[in-house]
Amino acid sequence: MVVGSFLGLGLGFLVLLFPLLARDLLQLIARLPNTTDAWQAALIPYLPRNLGVDWNTSLSTWRELLQQHLGSISDALQNLLLSARHGGSVLIHLFLTLLLIPVVTFYLLKDWDRLIQALAQKLPPRSADPLRQLAHEIDVVLGQFLRGQILVMTCMATFYGLGLHFTGLSSGLALGITAGLLVFIPYVGVFIGFVLAILTALIQDPSLLLPVCGVFAAGHVLEGSFITPRLVGERIGLHPVMVILALLSFGQLLGFFGIVIALPASAVARILLGHLHLTWWSKETDA
Repeated sequence: MVVGSFLGLGLGFLVLLFPLLARDLLQLIARLPNTTDAWQAALIPYLPRNLGVDWNTSLSTWRELLQQHLGSISDALQNLLLSARHGGSVLIHLFLTLLLIPVVTFYLLKDWDRLIQALAQKLPPRSADPLRQLAHEIDVVLGQFLRGQILVMTCMATFYGLGLHFTGLSSGLALGITAGLLVFIPYVGVFIGFVLAILTALIQDPSLLLPVCGVFAAGHVLEGSFITPRLVGERIGLHPVMVILALLSFGQLLGFFGIVIALPASAVARILLGHLHLTWWSKETDA
């Protein structure tokens, strides 16, 4: 139920925001020719006055260089296309992995009790009760993790949405909320929102670049150093320092996938170690 609410809430917000983003994107595309003319009008006087560059001479020089090195440029473009194809396959693999994680988690938690019950029936009674207790604690801590993640998404969607809105960025509210809802994908979600906001600022008004970068920098520090450790770490029984160490360690060992599973895996590991300690302690006491 928690996973269903989590997915439904995020999907619902994205469905509501999509028409706003599409409308603003069309408006920005319509303004692109005027923006290009404005950039050109600003650069043509600036280059000779401040850098000593003659615009017309520079264009002629660039044409000659292009003609001389056309073959090299063609080879470079072919290599770039090959790299892009490889990068595209990596991105598709990453997208499919991210898509599978919530689906597998949903069905795992949906049938969790039935799986544990079936496993407990195949064990002797002495082992079945500890298994049920262990499964219950894992179920509770994963539920707390998802609830905490929803709170983090809500906080960051509010922060980015209001922050970008008050910078004066067109569609800043919708872009900020989208970036906030995507924070459950570490780094990738915020990066997508950041790139979209930067492109929007370049087309709308380049003077907005600094405020937009400031909003995302502050949000990244706030989310990584305070919000996630407090709202997620405390709910799953991890100290804020342990949350940061878990993200760093899993990221170093398993890369991006490690960052995704760092907190729930650490919470489950804490429960398993606790049960192992109790089992060992009881055996030592009996001895």
